[in-house]
Amino acid sequence: MFGALGTLGAWSATSLASSGLALPRAATAAGPASGRTPRIVSLSWAGAQILVSLGVVPLGIADRANYPLTGALPAMPADVLELGTHSEPNLELLQRIKPDLIVIDTNQLDLDTRLRSIAPTFTIDIYNAQKGKPFARAVAETQRVAALLGRQEAARSYLAEVDARLAACAATVSTLGTSPRVLIVDLYDDGRHLYLYGPNSMMQDTMDRLGVRNAWTGSTDSGYLLSGIEGLAEMGDAQMYYISHGVRDRIALHNLSRSALWQNLPFVRTQSFVPLPGFFTYGSTSCAVQFAEALTAGMVALDVKKGHARG
Repeated sequence: MFGALGTLGAWSATSLASSGLALPRAATAAGPASGRTPRIVSLSWAGAQILVSLGVVPLGIADRANYPLTGALPAMPADVLELGTHSEPNLELLQRIKPDLIVIDTNQLDLDTRLRSIAPTFTIDIYNAQKGKPFARAVAETQRVAALLGRQEAARSYLAEVDARLAACAATVSTLGTSPRVLIVDLYDDGRHLYLYGPNSMMQDTMDRLGVRNAWTGSTDSGYLLSGIEGLAEMGDAQMYYISHGVRDRIALHNLSRSALWQNLPFVRTQSFVPLPGFFTYGSTSCAVQFAEALTAGMVALDVKKGHARG
């Protein structure tokens, strides 16, 4: 389902109207009877992920060229248009393509008035410091988009697959010979700092579902915290997994290699320091599955390496 593509099977003006959106005339003509697939664009990557996971291909997305570079899934079809940046979308292009609906993030609300002069908007709200629980919110937003577009059955099928894949990861983790504490980080290229992921991040919520303990127990509203590497000495037997970012990682690792403090950290000395394939860390439920499967594979590999596998 993560790569499944398709068209809306049950688009109706009524479903949008019931969600409080005022539709332009063009949208009311789009539906099964008309034979026209609604024209939806997403300036939100999380929104685009939700749409494709429901079998709805957006006409265009913001920062389309950078989306695959992050490792984000599901993949966008080649004919999805580039709509400019998240903060400065191409309004002239949006006016020309005449979308029926524009999906945005909460951090794009400053654009809402201008965008609503082109088409109705729909706001995705997953990462909210006050509300927390991004995984649960991503599930709720998937269901909300599905209800809006008449794709409830697709949502049920997709979310069941998400649950099954996360459960499979949790089952694998439970068979490991050890139950290590884990650090999830982004490397910082100065070689003196890194970003630690914790509460309010999709990574923490996913780790909780897998039964994996976070070695960093601090708090953060944003889901991550920039920390000096000197603060890692107390992490003891933790395993560290860093999210890959290509060239930036190579610079960071080069600079870290020159640090005596870094070289003496326990997880560096024991080679419990593992890259994870890149993914979009502020995405929807698809990024939770990407992270869960990558982390599980990394933990299994370390377990085997250390001779703890049960077989």
